[in-house]
Amino acid sequence: MEKKELIYEGKAKMVFATDEPGQVIHEFKDDATAFDGKKRGTIAGKGTTNAQMSDIIFRILEKRGIHTHHIKLLSETEMVTWWLEMFKVELIVRNYAAGSLAKRLGYAERTQMKSPLVEFYYKSDELGDPMLSREHIHELGLASDAQLDEMAAIALKVNDILAPYFEARGLVLADFKLEFGLREGRIYLGDEFSPDICRLWDIETGEIMDKDRFRQDLGRVEETYAEVLRRVKEEDFGLKVSIYVSPKKGVLDPAGQAALGALKSLGFGEVTGVQIGKYITLRLEGIDAEKAGERVGEMCERLLANPIIEDYRIDVEA
Repeated sequence: MEKKELIYEGKAKMVFATDEPGQVIHEFKDDATAFDGKKRGTIAGKGTTNAQMSDIIFRILEKRGIHTHHIKLLSETEMVTWWLEMFKVELIVRNYAAGSLAKRLGYAERTQMKSPLVEFYYKSDELGDPMLSREHIHELGLASDAQLDEMAAIALKVNDILAPYFEARGLVLADFKLEFGLREGRIYLGDEFSPDICRLWDIETGEIMDKDRFRQDLGRVEETYAEVLRRVKEEDFGLKVSIYVSPKKGVLDPAGQAALGALKSLGFGEVTGVQIGKYITLRLEGIDAEKAGERVGEMCERLLANPIIEDYRIDVEA
């Protein structure tokens, strides 16, 4: 793939044309801005974190049925995507009140929402990205009702996938911003998913693990971005589930009887009984431990075990 002319440069990344039809390269920068560009700085390694984290998150979302612009990671700081005609509407999903939402509602910081909220914002640096109602969006001609409904539904599905995903890595996903675009008439999730566009808090300590460290001059910004990437890149993520399946008491176990006879013929006379079962391991993503036990129980009842003649035990390990 050949990297060609610069198409667009934003605050956090540059987009380049390529020799592949419909494909572009996003190059993530270490530049950092806050408060509508009034505060500027550099976060060493931010481009690497944001590119690699976006690659991982988009691949996870694709596996769960979310259409994204992601194609592949090209380098430590570059990601190949489909070119989208972007909507000038940003969606923010809020699980907790923080920042501007806490002020608007008069809530204490970190108050959990009764249910996730979806808000619409005008993507306009000149106007400061103001919040929009659906009526405003209609007036500006930014998207149709059907498109807004679809984007909001996708945003909530992303939240359902990623909130437990980050929880399994010791992080609270407090809120996040999503951007969408059109490709061949279909809505795709675009932009990125990184500490730049979401709020993450350490579950145990409450420590801020996102761009708010830069906004609030909390220090250790580079180290925090690197730590978030380390957790996201862990290979053994999610929940490990072990299933032990064995014949019910009193049920004939031909395999066990055959093994018992063979052991005795080999001189292991001290063996008086053998029971042979199955050991199954599963890796689950995007689900909490309690729900995982319920879901795996359904799997055992319907496929992994024969509940008429077999017992099973489920162990869930984070």
